[in-house]
Amino acid sequence: MKYKMEELLRWHGPCGIYCKDCPGIRFYNCKGCREEKGKISKFPTCKTYECVINKGYDFCSECEEFPCEMLMPIVNFEIFLPHNSKVYNSVMIKKLGLEEWSKICEERTNYYYKGKKIRYGGDPLTLEKKDKNFYKNKS
Repeated sequence: MKYKMEELLRWHGPCGIYCKDCPGIRFYNCKGCREEKGKISKFPTCKTYECVINKGYDFCSECEEFPCEMLMPIVNFEIFLPHNSKVYNSVMIKKLGLEEWSKICEERTNYYYKGKKIRYGGDPLTLEKKDKNFYKNKS
């Protein structure tokens, strides 16, 4: 079990990024935020990584200040994929636990990168039952 948790942590950054789908893996030969200690290639060390590690957490979502300004779309590289998925991923890790989130995160990440919603109007894990007629064109 310990090995499995270490492997799961390796591919889920402290901020919630699913590292396996991060462009840094392909373009900078990154091995994941935790293994790289928050420093990818020639870029500065990630402040969010430092914050989480210095507070002794595995993820931002464990902190009483979550969500905070460290996850805003204007900090570090949050305007770029996959950085603007941090809050969603962190909420799902908190809601489902890392092991359960890991079972579906690759599929969710693929939807995210391809810009496709699930069904009509969102992810069934985060939405209550919706009226299917609500999203139909109303003329």
